[in-house]
Amino acid sequence: MKTKSRIAVLLSLLSGSPTTSSVQGLLVQNHISAKPSLCIRKLSPMTSSKMKHSTTKLSAKSSADAQFITNKMCPYAQKAWIALESSGIPYDMREVSLYGPGGKPDWFWKLNPGGTVPIVTMNGENDVFADSELILDAVGDISEGILTRTADLSDEERIQVSKWREIISKQLAPVGKSAVLGGSMPKLRSLLKEMNDMVVGPYLCGERMTLADCAAFPFLWRIDQDYGIDSDDEEKLRDWLNVCLKTETMKSTVVRSWWWWW
Repeated sequence: MKTKSRIAVLLSLLSGSPTTSSVQGLLVQNHISAKPSLCIRKLSPMTSSKMKHSTTKLSAKSSADAQFITNKMCPYAQKAWIALESSGIPYDMREVSLYGPGGKPDWFWKLNPGGTVPIVTMNGENDVFADSELILDAVGDISEGILTRTADLSDEERIQVSKWREIISKQLAPVGKSAVLGGSMPKLRSLLKEMNDMVVGPYLCGERMTLADCAAFPFLWRIDQDYGIDSDDEEKLRDWLNVCLKTETMKSTVVRSWWWWW
């Protein structure tokens, strides 16, 4: 479906308060079940006393019985999925339908009253992480796989990782939304050039995969799908995307149907 017609449908969904059935009908009719404007957002402030803050430190033992509650089409959930896959931590995945008949199950609301995905529970649900950034922090502390553990990063690498995560959440997310819904690309292209200059290679921060790659891939991959990341000013980003798509723990999280991030 062309971008203009897809945007028209997205705006029609935003203009009123459609029922679940009418939303689903519009999405099926226009072949965009992958990208509705109703994409779940990150949970903002914690609304449950069980939910851990980013200062929580876990051990490998803490990850026993890890459960990942998700919807595979959401980019925020995807970045948590990449981190889990790349960490080598055993976990069970449990998918939830965010807009299906009957709504979200009671057990889901008990874990996260905010009603968003992703959620990761560990240690028999004694540790509950209901925000994609908090999940990255937690998994980065205990990774045993290709994802470099945070404690093993140099001071310079930690600064780079923080900068990448901030530019994705505070700049790319709003600028990308404005470009897609408003049809204006210059600001997005300018930001992509800035990000391109930050790439060390082959991964964003150098030879090793870090949380920066987990955070960035779902968003930059989506932009590439519809608008392309392939200009001379984006060559390093293009090379990085190609590396990611050859990294099995990242490639395995790419799904045929996907959403934007609003």
